[in-house]
Amino acid sequence: IEPQITPMLKLMGKAIKPSEHEIEHNTRARSAIMRIAQRQAE
Repeated sequence: IEPQITPMLKLMGKAIKPSEHEIEHNTRARSAIMRIAQRQAE
């Protein structure tokens, strides 16, 4: 049995989506989601 694999990144906070104003001016932003992660020590 393989040992438990620990994730290399830790999610920080919630996913951020573009505002309605941003989507009006940039329609490609509609599907964008920004996530912030912190690299963990090995």
